[in-house]
Parts: sequence; C-alpha cells; structure tokens
Amino acid sequence: MGTVASHGRFAHAGEAFKQLVFGSANVPQQCVVGMSDPQSEISVALRGRDTTLDVTNNNVIAAARPLTLGIGLNPESHRETIRDRQPWLTFREMTGERRLLAEIKLCMVDTLPLGEEQLCLYTARSCRNFCVPRGRLWMRYLYDGYRQLWSEMRSRTPTLRMPVRELHCVFAFYICPRPVVLVSVVDGNLGNIFPMDLIGPVGTQHFTLALHNDSPALPLMVRSRRIALSNVPVSYSAVAFELGKNHKKASVDWGALPFATKTSTSFGLPVPQFASRVRDMQIETVRTLGSHTLFVARTIEDHGWAEGLQLFQIHGFYQAWRQQLQQPHLTSS
Repeated sequence: MGTVASHGRFAHAGEAFKQLVFGSANVPQQCVVGMSDPQSEISVALRGRDTTLDVTNNNVIAAARPLTLGIGLNPESHRETIRDRQPWLTFREMTGERRLLAEIKLCMVDTLPLGEEQLCLYTARSCRNFCVPRGRLWMRYLYDGYRQLWSEMRSRTPTLRMPVRELHCVFAFYICPRPVVLVSVVDGNLGNIFPMDLIGPVGTQHFTLALHNDSPALPLMVRSRRIALSNVPVSYSAVAFELGKNHKKASVDWGALPFATKTSTSFGLPVPQFASRVRDMQIETVRTLGSHTLFVARTIEDHGWAEGLQLFQIHGFYQAWRQQLQQPHLTSS
C-alpha cells in the first residue's frame, strides 16, 4: 500500500513540475498535421565545409539505436559532399525569411550501393534546436529525461534507452514533417498491414523503410520482398494509428479490418479503400543496422487515387513554432 501511495505522490509531483516549468509550452513529442505530399514547409540541406546540397526529399532514419540517418548521393556529382565525413544536416523555413530552425552534426559510418548511387549512412553526433527559447528548451529536455526515468522505474522488463543526445536529434529531425503510410505485405497465407514513418526516398530511384528488429512482421517482408505503401488522408489518422497494434502480430485477418480494401495495381496486395496513393515496391536489399532492419526498395508502380491533405507527423517544438507564427502579437517568455 505504501509503495502504491509513494508512486502516486511521485506521479502527482511530476505533473505539478511539468505545469510549473512548461506552462503553455508543454507540447507533445509528436503532433499530427495534414499536408500536401511532398511537404512544402521545411527545406533540408547537407552542409559540408565547401558544399551545401539540398536533400529535402532525400533524408531518412535508417535505425534508432544507434541513431543512423541515410541520404542517397551520386558518387560522380556529389564527390565533394561524400568526401566530407562530418557534415551538418540543416533545417530551414522553405519560404519567408528562411530562418534556421535546427541542425544535426553527422558522422559518416558506411555506404550501401544504390545502382549508380550510394546510400550514405551517418550517425547523429549532436544537434542544435532553435524552435523554442534555449532556457525553455533545456527545461523540456530535463523533463523528458525525468519521464524516461519514470517509465523505466515502472517497467517490469529491462529497456534499452536511447541516449539523450540522440533523442534530442530525433526532435530536430522531426522539425521536417514526416509522412505516415500504411505498409501491406503478404507471404503465402500470412499477411499484415501497419503504419510506418521511418520511410522515405533516397536518391533518384530508391526508397527505404526501417522496421524494428523485434517486429513479428519483419520475417514477412524479408521473405516476400514485395510491399505496397498507402498514403493516408489526414481524416483517417485515427484509423492508421489504431493499426499500430499490428506491429505486434505476425499476421492479421484481412476480413476483420475496420475498413474496406482494394488491391494494389502490380502486386495485388490488399490496401485500404481510402488510400489516396499506392506504391508497389520491390525490396532489393535488407540490412540490419543496430535496433532496426533497413529495407531498400525500388518503386514498381505509383498510382495516385485522390488528392487532399495527407497524414504527417511533426515534433511539438516545430508545432509551437508554427503556432507562434500564426500569432505574431504573442512573444515567448
């Protein structure tokens, strides 16, 4: 009884601390937004000592632990960029004053062949985030560290915690809006559909997806090598996130899904009837990178079904920045 009571007091103290420190800046780590695809708010650049390369539509998370980012580069035209082993990944407003919102210090650790291009893999070394005032930023970092510790204290199983500096780099990475798609995969009588956001194009012809090594759906993708990616209208965001539970399943009952399905054009895979865009992809390379398995795929067919705002995620720091721009008469404390 005493243990339960002490835990309750600890949780209550945590909530009071959160309200006292953060006030209106107590923003969530992830915010859902509706945007046209591709997004047109944030530009991303790979900046070296002598070169700066626009990689807005060519930057992905390849693994979470260690935090590894991937960028597709051409060895011929991007020779100087590849030669720079410790560049910065920068995030700016795409329009207006083009203010710098964040930057991540990188260190190249490996390359993977992508036909005539290369997938350059970088670990994230450190970052700087300019979306919120520095004092409020570090107070938020302090609270996130407290929350991680509290979660570990409550967990009955050991957890592998992401280093704090890498977690902060993830916050910066999600200043650029990231699309959430539904992935369909079938192997024989087994099949699954689940949301993913560790995805994106790399280079001119390839696409990557990073799936956690513990996911029961992983063997399906390894064996099948055929997947369909469905864009999700933002109005169906709750439906998409509800399918997150399928990450813990080896297979699903397609007839029990809470929506009607149709088939993808090339591979005939089940995809949501509400999908606004469906891409059939052939997986060409599978590589384990720390906590995740990286799939490198090539698009076989890309079919757009409907236009409209798509499901994206951004970090709460950037959402606070967006809200501040919408209310210019307010000043940060």
